[in-house]
Amino acid sequence: MGTMIRVLIVDDDLRVRSALRAFLDANAGFDVVGEAAGSAAALEIARTLAPHVAVVDMHLPGIDDGLALLRELMELKVPVVAISLDLAVRQSALAAGASRFLDKASVPEFLLDALRQMT
Repeated sequence: MGTMIRVLIVDDDLRVRSALRAFLDANAGFDVVGEAAGSAAALEIARTLAPHVAVVDMHLPGIDDGLALLRELMELKVPVVAISLDLAVRQSALAAGASRFLDKASVPEFLLDALRQMT
């Protein structure tokens, strides 16, 4: 197989991060290079580990904001798959530069293809 797709997972919910990691680990061709619960950690990982793509929850807590993080990741040339249970943020995420938007409920069905198409 070719190069592994290096993925950064950003979600404030540890269960979601763990489930996404397990899902990607169970599928050939993906290497989860880092996980983060918020923007600061996500940007540190992005700068040091150079993921090919990030999967980012659009609703991060506190002053963290998924859209602001998305914009910063775009400046670092890290494409983003935006995810959320809130479909109302779809247009905002795409307008901010997300390559794809997935409803969290559809992640198992569409995430692998979305990640493959982005690299």
